[in-house]
Amino acid sequence: MECAEPDCTRSAAVELHIPWAENRHVCAAHARVLGQQDGVVADPHPESGPDLLEDSS
Repeated sequence: MECAEPDCTRSAAVELHIPWAENRHVCAAHARVLGQQDGVVADPHPESGPDLLEDSS
């Protein structure tokens, strides 16, 4: 499954539970940013361990 954010082709690694919108499946990079908003809960996919540790270099 791909990240739900526009123009992102990374694999979804996290489900974001967003109280004011539908839940989204996003990549680790987007989860780090969007998960900082008040009320958002990031729930990593159990099989996505390697994607959560992706190297940005």
